[in-house]
Amino acid sequence: MRNLSMVCFAYLAATLIGLAPAQTMLGPTPYTCFDDSPFNGLAAEYFHLETFEDHLFNVPGISANRGGVTSVVFGPSIHDSVDCDDGVIDGSGLQGDSFFSITPDITLTFNPIVLGGLPTHAGLVWTDGGAGAQITFEAYGAGGVILGMATGNHADSSNAGTTAEDRFYGVINNDGIAAIRIRHTSGGIEIDHIQYGRVLPTPPCPADFNQDGGIDGADVDAFFAAWEAGDAPADVNQDGGIDGADVDYFFNVWEAGGC
Repeated sequence: MRNLSMVCFAYLAATLIGLAPAQTMLGPTPYTCFDDSPFNGLAAEYFHLETFEDHLFNVPGISANRGGVTSVVFGPSIHDSVDCDDGVIDGSGLQGDSFFSITPDITLTFNPIVLGGLPTHAGLVWTDGGAGAQITFEAYGAGGVILGMATGNHADSSNAGTTAEDRFYGVINNDGIAAIRIRHTSGGIEIDHIQYGRVLPTPPCPADFNQDGGIDGADVDAFFAAWEAGDAPADVNQDGGIDGADVDYFFNVWEAGGC
């Protein structure tokens, strides 16, 4: 009985570790085009990229607490867009558009009803601010819980569309991202390439019952320990019961070598 309890405890601990929420802060990393985004090629349930090149902020399910499209709220002359938005990577963002706030911070909030669920991946590109500004990117989960922050010190002294200072900041959180905030210590703030998407979690493979990355006898032992104890994870066919059908299902997948 003691050995069985230890097996069950080890299994449950491994399961809890595997299901623990994971948040990863990204950046600051140099950015000239979406090709530089860590979210490029993301296999997502939905994904939106706002470049402001239609002079509108019109991607769904997101709102800003302040600011507006640079060409609208600031004027036609000085923009600091992501480099490639004018069709060529040439060290200038003057011919593209972006998002500007005269105050040194912008918070972007996601609407899970509109989106069908909070994004798990979100980020933006800081393109301009006061010379030497200390930059902080923050991410928040449901209920306003802070997930983490990333900081940077890459602001140069130019506000004429130069792009060498442009940096991507982002976050990944499997439990969802409710809001992201970018702020700095000097001058107005300009951002671009707001991007966010939702990746559904991959269900664990029943054959790797102990989730150690291998399919072997240890999975059989862990499965039967949970099955004999009537523990919920032993319902591998997810029909609401723990019975012989789960044994058949487990061994069919296990003998096939995985999912």
